[in-house]
Amino acid sequence: MKKLYVVPLAAAALVLAACSSEKPGSASPAPSAPPAQSSASGSAPTSGGDTASIDPCSLVSATDLASYGTFKPPKSEEAGGARLCTLTKEAEASSEALSVGVGVRDSQGLDSVSDSGNGKTTGNVNGRKAVLAPRPPGGCLMALELTASARVDVLIAADDTEKACGIAEKVADIVEPKLPKG
Repeated sequence: MKKLYVVPLAAAALVLAACSSEKPGSASPAPSAPPAQSSASGSAPTSGGDTASIDPCSLVSATDLASYGTFKPPKSEEAGGARLCTLTKEAEASSEALSVGVGVRDSQGLDSVSDSGNGKTTGNVNGRKAVLAPRPPGGCLMALELTASARVDVLIAADDTEKACGIAEKVADIVEPKLPKG
């Protein structure tokens, strides 16, 4: 049977759409973001103030996603102002397609999460500030705060937006404990 490769393209589109700039230009880092308090646990990849050393592929693995099926090896890239790691499920039918992306944005905080016309919901994941933003058709973004000017995005592309947002919440629960505490 033919494998589906449409979902990785949808995931790439989600990454590029995750920025909120509606005007041309580029994001720039905050003048001098204060370092976060250092209470990082031994499993955190970096101290709270240094987001540049966070490897997005260290935040989620195919093993973490095994309940959703078999995933291809992760692919790393730079896209849309983020260091991105994408895992794509091996799928025979479009209804089984799933792509999970984790992106680290060193110079874009939660306030820069765009509303694609479907609203944004603010809340928290394990006590960490977060924003959930549906990205129809079939996509969802969960942004987790690292600092006031940095975040980690969990991007899901599936066959249904509601399903994608449910998966984004579950993957965020996997990713959040691996983030530095600030």
